[in-house]
Amino acid sequence: MITIDYYDNLELSRQALEVVKSRFLLCILISQRIHQLEKGAQPAIEAEPEEYSSPKTFFTLALREIIEGNMDLEQTGEE
Repeated sequence: MITIDYYDNLELSRQALEVVKSRFLLCILISQRIHQLEKGAQPAIEAEPEEYSSPKTFFTLALREIIEGNMDLEQTGEE
């Protein structure tokens, strides 16, 4: 069964792709940001802690950060 979240994430992915322009770079940025969030990094946008407390929700958070322009390319580098 497909949930509404799938369609929300699909639309967010499309919007993020308009910002980044390369689906390959977008994939790398998202995966690096998810790893940072899993290690305890703070969100770069306003987000309720309860909404983004599990790895499954980090994908959506990373997309929103990219769309809102709050995620620098350098930010995803070494930490």
